[in-house]
Amino acid sequence: MRKIKNMTILDFLGAIVWSYTRVSSKEQFLKNGSTETQIKRIKEFVAKYNLIITKEFDAEYESSKRINTQKTLNELIDAIKHTPKAKHPKIILIWSPSRFGRAGSDHIKLFVHLRKEYGIFLYSVSSNHNTITERNEHEFSTQLLQAQKENFNRQDVIIPGMINALGNGIFLGRAPRGYDHFGPRVTDPLKVQANQEIKLNKHGLLLKEAFKLKIYRHYTDKEIQDWLLTNGLYIPKQSISVMWSKPFYAGYFTNSLLPNTKIKGHWTPIITKKEYDLLQERLSGSNQLGIAKINGKVNTPLTPKFLICDDCNQKMTSYLNKKKHINYYKCCKCNKTANANTKSKSLNIGLHEQFSSILSSLKFSKRFHKLFSKQITKIIDFEMNGLSDKKRFLKKEMNELQEQLDTIELGYLLDKFSDDLYYKHSSKLKTQINEKKKALESLPTKMSNQENLIKKFLKIAENPSLFYDSLDYRNKRAFQNVVFPEGFKFSLKNKECRTSKINLIFELTNCYLEAYAYKKEKTQMQKTLESRLVAGAGLEPATFGL
Repeated sequence: MRKIKNMTILDFLGAIVWSYTRVSSKEQFLKNGSTETQIKRIKEFVAKYNLIITKEFDAEYESSKRINTQKTLNELIDAIKHTPKAKHPKIILIWSPSRFGRAGSDHIKLFVHLRKEYGIFLYSVSSNHNTITERNEHEFSTQLLQAQKENFNRQDVIIPGMINALGNGIFLGRAPRGYDHFGPRVTDPLKVQANQEIKLNKHGLLLKEAFKLKIYRHYTDKEIQDWLLTNGLYIPKQSISVMWSKPFYAGYFTNSLLPNTKIKGHWTPIITKKEYDLLQERLSGSNQLGIAKINGKVNTPLTPKFLICDDCNQKMTSYLNKKKHINYYKCCKCNKTANANTKSKSLNIGLHEQFSSILSSLKFSKRFHKLFSKQITKIIDFEMNGLSDKKRFLKKEMNELQEQLDTIELGYLLDKFSDDLYYKHSSKLKTQINEKKKALESLPTKMSNQENLIKKFLKIAENPSLFYDSLDYRNKRAFQNVVFPEGFKFSLKNKECRTSKINLIFELTNCYLEAYAYKKEKTQMQKTLESRLVAGAGLEPATFGL
C-alpha cells in the first residue's frame, strides 16, 4: 500500500484489525505486562476508534530475539497468507514495538514486507508508534533497533552471571522428560520457588527402567516404546532414540556458554556415568541409533545364526509347516530338516529336547559349590592383581603419545609443519591414543561384588536347562550365546547333537565333575561336550536382566 503523508489512525475508522500480544517471561507477567493486560488496553483502543477486531494472537513466554522462535507471530503471518484479500486487516495492533520483536533489522524487514505485500500497518496502542507514514515508520524502526540494543546490554550483564551459575551446576533450560523443574524462572506457576530444584517424577521412574532394558537386555527402541505404552507412557520412537544420547540422565549437562565441558548437575540421575558411556559406545557402533533387533521366531529360538549344521558347517534356519502346525529346523544347503519338538509319531527326539538335555548335562552339584567358589575366587584375584600394572603401562603409553601430539600441534602453530605433514602425523597419533584409551576402558575394575556374581552363576548351574526354560525369547538367545559362544552344532544326517565348544566358566565346573565324580560310562550327551574348551564372555557370568 502506498503511504499517504499525514495519515493517522482516524483514517481507519470502522476498519478490520487484528491484534498481536506477547510476553516473554514470568518476570514480565508479574510486573503487570501479561497478555491479559495488553489485550484489555487493545480492546479499549478498538472501542475508542470504532475498529473491528476479527482475530487475536496471544503469545505467552515466547522470546523475540529471532523471528523463528516467535511461534505465534509466524502463525499470524501464515494466517495473512491464507486469508482472502478482502478480509485482510488494515492494521495489526500491538502493545509496543518491543513486544513485536527484538531482532532489529529482521523485524524491520517483516513490517516493511507486510506493508508492501499486503497493505497492512502496525500500530502500538501504548505509545502510538506506527508504520502508517514514512516518518512514523522511521521512528518505529528506531524503536525496534533500540529494543535490540537493550537485549545486547542485558547479555553483557547476564551472560557472565549465567557462566558463573553453570560453573555451580545450575541447569539453564527446560528439564527433559522424566523430571520436574522447580525454580525462579520456570513457566509453570505452581513450580515457581526461590532456588532451582530438579526432581525425578513418575515418568522418570519408567524411563529409569527403560534405560536398564536398553543397556542390559538390549531392547530395541520399538520394544521399549511398546513397553512404556503398556505402562501408560507414550513417547514417539524418534524421541526415544534421541533420549539415549542425553547426558542429563547420567547427572551431567552441556551448554554452549561452556564449550567442550560436561557439567555435573544437582539432580538424581537415573543411570550412572559408566552406564551412559557404555550405551554411547554401543550406539556409536551401530548403523542406526539403537541396538540391532534380535531376529527370529519365539517358537524356534535356536535360529538365526546360532544353530549350525555339522554336516556342511552352514547356519540353519527354521520354518512352520502351517498344515501340520509343526516347527522345523532346516539346512538350506543339505536340504534336510529336523523337528523342533518331539512329537508322538516322531522317530527322533526333537532338537529342543536334545538341546535341553545338553544343558542338563552341565548341571553342577551343590556339594561342589563351596570348593568351586574358593577356586574361582583365587583365579579372579590372580587376574585382577595384574590389572594395576596393565593400567599403569597403558596410561604411560597414552601420556607419551599425547606429548608427541602436543609437540606437533605446537610446531604447527609456529608454522614449522605444512598442513599435509601436520594432518598426517596428528591423525595417526590421535588414532593410537584412542586405541590405548579403549584398551584401558576395556580392562575390568576390581569386582567388589564377585561373591554375589559367583552365587548367581552357581544358582544357574544347579539346573541350566530349567533356568533356560524360564527365560523369554531375548534372554534365551543371550544365554545360548554365552554357553556356546561359537554356536551349537547338530547333525541332520544322524539327527543328533555334536561336539560344541562351551564357555570357560562352564568348562571349569565340568572339570570338577570329571575330577571328583564317580567314573561312569559316558552317555551320548557327555560325548558331545568333549574337546569344547573356549574362552567366552569371561569369568563374570551374565545376569540376563535378573
